[in-house]
Amino acid sequence: MATVFVGALEGAHGFRQIVAIKRPHPHLLDDRGFREAWLREARLASGIHHANVVDVRDVEDVGDAIQLVMDYIEGASLGELVATRASAGGRLPPRVAVRILLDACAGLHAAHEAHDDAGKPLGLVHRDVSPQNILVGVDGVARVTDFGIAKCVETSDGTSRNALKGKAGYMAPEYVRGGDIDRRADVFALGVVLWEALCGRRLFRGQTDAETLERVLSAPVPPVSATVPTLAALDPVVVRALERAREVRYATVESFARALEQAAESIDGIAKHADVARFVRETVGDKLEERRRALREAPRDVGAPAEPTEAPTVQAVPRRKPSRIGLALGLGAVLMIAGVTAALLARRSTPAASAASTPTPTPTPTATATASATASATAAATAPATAGPTPTPAHPAKPAHAPPPNPYPAGR
Repeated sequence: MATVFVGALEGAHGFRQIVAIKRPHPHLLDDRGFREAWLREARLASGIHHANVVDVRDVEDVGDAIQLVMDYIEGASLGELVATRASAGGRLPPRVAVRILLDACAGLHAAHEAHDDAGKPLGLVHRDVSPQNILVGVDGVARVTDFGIAKCVETSDGTSRNALKGKAGYMAPEYVRGGDIDRRADVFALGVVLWEALCGRRLFRGQTDAETLERVLSAPVPPVSATVPTLAALDPVVVRALERAREVRYATVESFARALEQAAESIDGIAKHADVARFVRETVGDKLEERRRALREAPRDVGAPAEPTEAPTVQAVPRRKPSRIGLALGLGAVLMIAGVTAALLARRSTPAASAASTPTPTPTPTATATASATASATAAATAPATAGPTPTPAHPAKPAHAPPPNPYPAGR
C-alpha cells in the first residue's frame, strides 16, 4: 500500500528534525477511492492529539502523489519486539507487555472519543489494530499508528459491505460476518494483541487468510495461563476482551484498560516507561544503532536540484513554507519502520519559485511496504520525515544484511 521514507527536516539557524514520510504506491493513486481514503487518514490522524498516537503533521502534493509527513519514533513495533524475543525462545516480560497495551488503550480511546470541528463524535473505529501498528519508542512510550482504514461509524468510507479491511488475525467476529462495527471491534483486536504479547505466538493465524478468519469465528482460545501459569489473574480480562459476542465484551478500551491494570497490579505489576525503554534497547539496540549510523552517514548537502540518477530522487515540492524534498540514500533492510523497509530522505528550505519549477520524479526505493503496511517511523522512523533535493550517490548503500522473515505478514 505504501512506502515509508525517513529523513530530516532542516530549517533556519541549524534546525534539524528527523521525520517520516508515508507515500502510497503510484499505481494505487489511479483509484479515486484510494486517494479519498488516503486523505481521510490524514484528516483523521491529524485531528487526534494524544501522547499515545503518532502525529500526522502535514500532507504534501508531490507531482501526482500525495504523501503524509509524520512524527518519527525511534524504537520498534510491538510485532518486532515479540518476534525478536520469540526467535530467541523467549517472551516479553508481562509487566512490559501490560504497560505497552495500556499505552495503546489510551491512544485508541482518544481516537474513539474524537469529535469533528462542530463537536460531533466521529464514532471512529481503527479497524487495523495489530502489533505492527503499535510503535514502542526508546522513550518507553507506545503509540498507535496507521489510521489508513479507520472508519467513522456515522459516515460511509466507500467500502463494500462484502470487503474486509485489515489483518485477518485481528478482525472482530462481527466484522468477519459482515455486520456493523463499533469501537468494540478494536477492543477485540487489542485482546488478540495482548494474548500474543503475553504468550509470544500468534493466536488465530492459519495457513491461509480463509483459515485464519474461520479460526477467528470458532477456534477455542487457550487461556494465557496455559502458556504462563503465573498469569492466571489476567485470564478473565483477556477472555472478556475476546468474547465473540460483542455485547459481552468490554464496551470501551478504557474499561478494558482499567480491568487489565487492576489485574496486573495483583500479580507482577506494571512496568514504568523507563523499564520499557530499557527493554527496547536490550532487545533491538543493535538495529537502532545501525539506523542511527545510517542517518549520521547520510549526505547532508542539499544544494540545487540534481538530475535523476540511478538512485531515485524526489525533487522540489512547494509547501506552505518554501522547501524541497530529496532522496538522500536508499537503505533497504537497514531501516525498518513498523515492518516497512525505509529509504532515507533529507530536507532543506529553498525559494518557493525554484521549488515550483522543478519536476518531481517518482522515487523507487529499495523496498516497499507489503499489502497492508503501516506508516510511522521507528528509530529512524516512527513517523515523519522530510527533506530537500540532494545530489545522491549513483549507487545507494547496500543493506548490511537481509531482514528476517516477517512473522506478521500483511493480511494475516
